[in-house]
Amino acid sequence: MNDKKTKRSSSKVQTDTFDLLDIVRMQTEVALIESMTKSKTLTAMVIIGVVGFSGFFYFLFKMASV
Repeated sequence: MNDKKTKRSSSKVQTDTFDLLDIVRMQTEVALIESMTKSKTLTAMVIIGVVGFSGFFYFLFKMASV
């Protein structure tokens, strides 16, 4: 027979309620802005991406309107 006792963890699920601040902080935009405040490289990459993306669609708009 097995003499070892099996340990069972009696972890209970926490039933904390969410408030509005928790729900807002779960949004990806908020997380991106928080990360951008901590990283200059990420900020530069996001700015370059937005400018490039906008420029590309401006180019497509100008080509379509000719």
